[in-house]
Amino acid sequence: MKLSRLLAILSEPSVEEREISGITANLDEVQSGFLFVAIPGTRTDGHTFLNSAKARGAFFLIGERPAQEFGLNEKDYLQVPDSRLALGLLASAWEGHPSREMRVIGITGTSGKTTTSFLVESVLRAAGMKPGLIGTVAFRIDGKEIPSTHTTPGPVELQHLLREMRNAGCDSVVLEVSSHALKQHRGVGIAYDAVGFTNLSPEHLDYHFDLEDYFASKRILFREQADRSRNWGKEPKLLVHSGNSAGDRLLAELSHASPFSVEASVKIDAEGVRGIFSGVQIHSSLIGRFNAENIAAAVALTKSIGIPDAAITNGIQALDRVPGRLERVSDPAHGRIVLVDYAHKPDALEKVLSVLRPMRAPGNRLFTVIGCGGDRDRTKRTVMGEIACRLSDRVIFTSDNPRTENPEHILDEILSGCAASTNWVRESDRRKAIALALKEAKTGDLVLIAGKGHENYQIVGTTKTPFDDAAEARSAMAAMY
Repeated sequence: MKLSRLLAILSEPSVEEREISGITANLDEVQSGFLFVAIPGTRTDGHTFLNSAKARGAFFLIGERPAQEFGLNEKDYLQVPDSRLALGLLASAWEGHPSREMRVIGITGTSGKTTTSFLVESVLRAAGMKPGLIGTVAFRIDGKEIPSTHTTPGPVELQHLLREMRNAGCDSVVLEVSSHALKQHRGVGIAYDAVGFTNLSPEHLDYHFDLEDYFASKRILFREQADRSRNWGKEPKLLVHSGNSAGDRLLAELSHASPFSVEASVKIDAEGVRGIFSGVQIHSSLIGRFNAENIAAAVALTKSIGIPDAAITNGIQALDRVPGRLERVSDPAHGRIVLVDYAHKPDALEKVLSVLRPMRAPGNRLFTVIGCGGDRDRTKRTVMGEIACRLSDRVIFTSDNPRTENPEHILDEILSGCAASTNWVRESDRRKAIALALKEAKTGDLVLIAGKGHENYQIVGTTKTPFDDAAEARSAMAAMY
């Protein structure tokens, strides 16, 4: 692709006609003829690699600082106000703007993105469409599953995935859109047909300045990103979960948004969710009010782009499980109800436990295995401990990706929220903690293994080793028989 054609995306004047062979912000990927974009990161500043990129054969360089700082020729360098924004727009142009050729639905919020995206994907399939999926658990291209590295990948990878999807015949795509991705402009080149907001609770405060910054990042999808989508010829539908403070605030700030919520007549019990959602009859085996809210989001989003009611009904009913989201681990020999869930933040943990607690039969108990990740927001640890002890009958506190922190120190902080409780034990070895919960639990008891969900690894130090909560539960149960 011609450099002049690429830079026209940034509204820059014509430059010398040179053929560009690739785009990257990663020095290790630079080859002869590449365009290199210097990104100022939290740990390293890409501007320090500008001369190295040129030495490796980069034809053109982009950054936020003046060329003179690096002794660069201004003919080979463009200074821009925001490198991340430039990279996102250029990546889309490089791949030929694939999102403009498909129906695109984006979902953001603290909780519910994954389940809602799976529900939307199932509805689109029921409607005879060929959707792609990009999210926390996996990327799917024409039924082929690729393990995901981020909820929303970097702009070059993201646009390449979208192009792969389109080339494979996908006519639509469902994306989970994280606050990190929005703030870092990873998906700035995407043209959306519909976007949905699920909810907001404290999370990622190790990255965002505060809750206001977190909210502002989510809002980008409904303001700046929606405006760009309109400029590119689409009319994005904006759907927002009402009845919560963040959703109601977003609705008040947006002139073209529509609310959705769970209607009072909807029945939610241990059998699932049943009732009328936005005029559509729904029967789902997913349990809990939070899943009813995810269903409401999926119905609103798919109706907004004209999916027939019958396809919505069938698509919602067809999805009976989401990996790591209240995923049941079979225990036919002992009759315990064993569930694995990704709840790793206070709001999600409280919602899950509030769903499970009333499901106990008389005389049965609710066990929770829970920890908190290392090198992440420490403020939630005490809160998580308090919630677990208050809503469980028995808690086994353990490790959850301690990373470079001492697991015992993390547990000390969690347990500072449990001073008034005696219904807990600590076991920093997660494998032993899962086995302990299952050993203590009797027939009919509920055992929630929370925090890691779909993850199939454990990070200790800087090493990622295989570890799957569901597999560990099955192994522990097999050892008992």
